[in-house]
Amino acid sequence: MSEASQPDSTALPAPKWAARLFSLPVVLGLVLVWLLFVFGAKAGVADLDIWWHMRNASELVHTGHFVRADSWTFTVNGKPWINFEWLGELPYYFFFKWLGYRGLYLVMMVVSSSIVLGIYRLALMRSRDAIASFAVGVLAVLFATVSLAPRTLLFGWLFLVLEIGILWSLSRGKDYTAWLPPLFLVWINTHGSWFIGFAILIAYVALGWFEGEWGSVVATRWTPQQARKLLAVMTASFALLFVNPYGWRLVLYPLDVMFRQKDTMQYIAEWASLDFHTLRGKTMLATLFLLAVLQLVRRRQWTVQDVVLALIAVYGAVTYVRFVFMAGIVIAPLLAMDLRSNRAKKPDAPSRNAWMHAMAAFVLVTLMVLRFPTEQQLHAGVAEAFPEKAVPYVRSLAGQGNLMNNFNWGGYFEWNAPEVKEMLDSRVDIFVHEGVMSDYVSAARVQDTYAMLDKYRIQYVLLPPKDPASYLLSHSADWKQSYEDGQAVVFERVR
Repeated sequence: MSEASQPDSTALPAPKWAARLFSLPVVLGLVLVWLLFVFGAKAGVADLDIWWHMRNASELVHTGHFVRADSWTFTVNGKPWINFEWLGELPYYFFFKWLGYRGLYLVMMVVSSSIVLGIYRLALMRSRDAIASFAVGVLAVLFATVSLAPRTLLFGWLFLVLEIGILWSLSRGKDYTAWLPPLFLVWINTHGSWFIGFAILIAYVALGWFEGEWGSVVATRWTPQQARKLLAVMTASFALLFVNPYGWRLVLYPLDVMFRQKDTMQYIAEWASLDFHTLRGKTMLATLFLLAVLQLVRRRQWTVQDVVLALIAVYGAVTYVRFVFMAGIVIAPLLAMDLRSNRAKKPDAPSRNAWMHAMAAFVLVTLMVLRFPTEQQLHAGVAEAFPEKAVPYVRSLAGQGNLMNNFNWGGYFEWNAPEVKEMLDSRVDIFVHEGVMSDYVSAARVQDTYAMLDKYRIQYVLLPPKDPASYLLSHSADWKQSYEDGQAVVFERVR
């Protein structure tokens, strides 16, 4: 046999399973996860809320009882409180116990990566174009950074991805709606964003009772069998919402946020409107502009459900910056439909370059492992954001008098100095209801500081050194500085 006729071993086709596993869409999905790891390494785990979340989870694990009243502070001690995210707290608590700060980071990255991959999969479902889906996936990663922290909200966005995938599968002749009731059962016990998901379900089902065509918008009526099934699923989903430790109170909690917690939205940054001067705001504006231009060029038809879902997502993102992530979940797959190529290859088709893709996948996974922060790096980020050095001194103040603390540090000291009852933490809701939040804000802004300190009989004040209230107390004869470490200062009342 001549040399030219010898078989080339490097050209041997990969096994069918390998060709599908190591395909271009899979590699592009790993690239998206790697990009998320790049942002995640910068974000760290220094979140304001994670500490009181873990305190709640610890209480549940060690006592077997759900938290029903505040016991962490002196201002609202004994007041009824609903822990509306109890199930979402447990993964963070257990992984922190097992792996420390790396455990928090692992949960954060697994859930956020699942969301991004879910968005990518939704884009593939709608566009059938891997390149277009990857492009919008990069956009989704950028929007994901708004919530990239060890937060229970991530579980809510993951459940939203699953819900949308189930609903969109109906148009492909695949009915997975039987999974919606158990999804909402888990969702309501995990995070309040279930309310958005249920509103979307109601809208999606209701719009299926219409049929017609209005320019580029088309509506298709459900078949009688589909209508009966969807009504049954929606009824079962609503009934299972009440299977929670707090009953109807937890079901109505989102309405409490909307109508009784105006101060929450006024004082908390993530409830502010989207700032179009920021990179995130400009990216959102550019995305909407591109979506409009492509619609003028391609003039494709939109289902009425897609239109309403997009409007909900855009309104949420523009009104509250925390919902930018939701816009990424909804808008990115719809944009992929307009970016797709007419010659796009079926994304599920086996790859002819499986071995090359396998090597690329190995490199990407290796880069992700190398990007995983050490315990020391994550701890350094926490120590930079929170006054770790002050913990021993704060513990020594237990039982010696009421402590006014910086709002951002409340949860941190509830976890690290549980013996000290402080003024407030970043739960916000209960402090808004009892008027504590407005009193704190007035004092922190040096509007009525001394009156507030007298009202709550504050003996100690824990603040950053450059805080306006710190300057005020440092020049008062009624207060003396009893501790300072460059990051935190404690003032003690002397008369």
